[in-house]
Amino acid sequence: MPNRAVKKFMALDLEEKILNGASLVAFISVFFPWVGGEWLGGKVITYSGLGFFTSFIGLTVLLLHLYILLITFIPLTSGPFIVKQRNKDLVRLLVALLATLLTAAVWSVLTKFTFEFSRLQIHFGLYGTLVGSVVCTLYAFLRYKEDNRASVQEIFTHTEKPQQSHQPPPSMEPENHAKYR
Repeated sequence: MPNRAVKKFMALDLEEKILNGASLVAFISVFFPWVGGEWLGGKVITYSGLGFFTSFIGLTVLLLHLYILLITFIPLTSGPFIVKQRNKDLVRLLVALLATLLTAAVWSVLTKFTFEFSRLQIHFGLYGTLVGSVVCTLYAFLRYKEDNRASVQEIFTHTEKPQQSHQPPPSMEPENHAKYR
């Protein structure tokens, strides 16, 4: 079963692979350190996206990227579709955009916080989440516009059916041309 799902995943479009790969990078990066350094009193701290006072936003970003991954991977494992196929690209675009906005909000809050406490630093986990979210959003937008373009072309392209003539079929007997003389 897992081997079949891997083969189906490898058969996806390149854009689809990049979108899901970026979402997976952002998902995993939530578990890496987002902020750390020396706290007041000399205590060294390190917090992931699920720690510190931004943990609710980190959890939300984690769940949003999990949802993006499940939209792709559940149908690959012969499961039901979470969203309708025609709405899949729009839903992924909106979810990825929300995850990117929340990650950028956390980044701006933690940047301001680290300016106030100069011994704290933003770590690579937040950057990985931000980059993964941005790439996921860009490729979701690309997929959405490509799908939208295909549906518009489908509306405006007209395939003509061959017209049937209403002439009787030719008779199988040879014509008698002598009667016309």
